[in-house]
Amino acid sequence: MSRCTDFEVNSDDSQGVEMPESPAALLMWNADNVISAVVHLNNAAAANANAMAPGWLGGGAFPITSNGFMQAIATRVGAQSSGVIGNALIATNSYQQYANVKTLMCLLGLDPLVSTLPAKVLPLARNFSIMRNSNAQTTGSPDPVLAPPAPGVTAIL
Repeated sequence: MSRCTDFEVNSDDSQGVEMPESPAALLMWNADNVISAVVHLNNAAAANANAMAPGWLGGGAFPITSNGFMQAIATRVGAQSSGVIGNALIATNSYQQYANVKTLMCLLGLDPLVSTLPAKVLPLARNFSIMRNSNAQTTGSPDPVLAPPAPGVTAIL
């Protein structure tokens, strides 16, 4: 589900100097894929009477909802930032917090629940880094999340 890429720093070309920016992560959900993923997860759980959702997904019993799934992902990857707005924007105050969001999104692809999803329901979302510079200009840079890191990396979710 995720490919870790470096975020970009935009510069103010009018003055030729880099301007400090505070990046935010924007999740643009693929609604059809999210619905298909939730149907797949609920069907798999129905076949296993003891299936429990992982802690980051509420830790409760199935079935799960699409909105709950999106909110749980946003909350999970936004845990190291300054806050989550709805299920689509993860506001951050520093580059370190933004890097933490990206790392957690990459690790989410290794979570046992997410790694069982069929390729046809991925990606669940596209990531964008949203920044506002001192000239009050807001820019967005695509940061697609396409495949998990190398197999065998331990997830710390």
